[in-house]
Amino acid sequence: MRNWEIAPAAGPEVQQSILALLAQVGQSTFSDAVLGQLNQLFPVGSWNVYRTWADRPPVLLFSRSFQRPDVTQRCFQAYRNGIYLNDRSFDSVRSCRQRGKLVLQHLRADEFKNPEHREIIYTRNRVCERLSVTRNEHDGSVTSLNLYGHEDHTSYTDRHIGRFEALAPALFIGIERHITLCSEPAPGNSSIPCAVAPGAAPPARFFLENLNAGLPARELDVCERLLQGMTYDGIAADMQLSRPTVVTYRNRAFARLGINFKNQLFAMHADYQRQRNVAG
Repeated sequence: MRNWEIAPAAGPEVQQSILALLAQVGQSTFSDAVLGQLNQLFPVGSWNVYRTWADRPPVLLFSRSFQRPDVTQRCFQAYRNGIYLNDRSFDSVRSCRQRGKLVLQHLRADEFKNPEHREIIYTRNRVCERLSVTRNEHDGSVTSLNLYGHEDHTSYTDRHIGRFEALAPALFIGIERHITLCSEPAPGNSSIPCAVAPGAAPPARFFLENLNAGLPARELDVCERLLQGMTYDGIAADMQLSRPTVVTYRNRAFARLGINFKNQLFAMHADYQRQRNVAG
């Protein structure tokens, strides 16, 4: 595993990618457009942003795959269900005394010492490498933007890594801003997300869709209303369903999310909101 601080010197290709990134921030096409641009510089099959702590479960802020089935939420749920407890890859970042500093990482799958981590996250999904730009936060947590190379890609070369290093600061800031914009209401209108294309999700729904993109619409509707503080009877009346049906949708959604109680959903949402405030 390699860890190093950023000393960017962007060439013309990277500068063009930075401009393309800035143009896509807040747009519904952000992920595909940015990953398409990145793949002109180095191979990336999927990416995510999450925040880890030493004493509590991590929170996923953003994830997508590019031109392949999207398994990023499923992988993160497996990570959150216990693999993170033995993940030492961010220890050196967390121990850095200077808070807010960006540090780069390059790891190959075989460098993860935990065999469960290697098998469930990497081998099963044909992922070979991870490039990360990380930042240790003032509360002792680490925010990490991770780019993944897959088996159908060439291995990362020094040239690839140099391009990533030059692009990393703008990429990190850009995706943080994108997450914030997609979660904020527009000024004067609390129901429309700021700078997001028509039809984009409101804050609670955006959080839920990023937590697990496989949640069906009805399960999303129920969880969204739970986060708004509605009771089961209130949700049933609002959605014109019976109370047992609402509870069934809740149970199915919670099973997909790997949780059992409402307070766990509220805790994950609170962690997400805290991270959003830090990013803003």
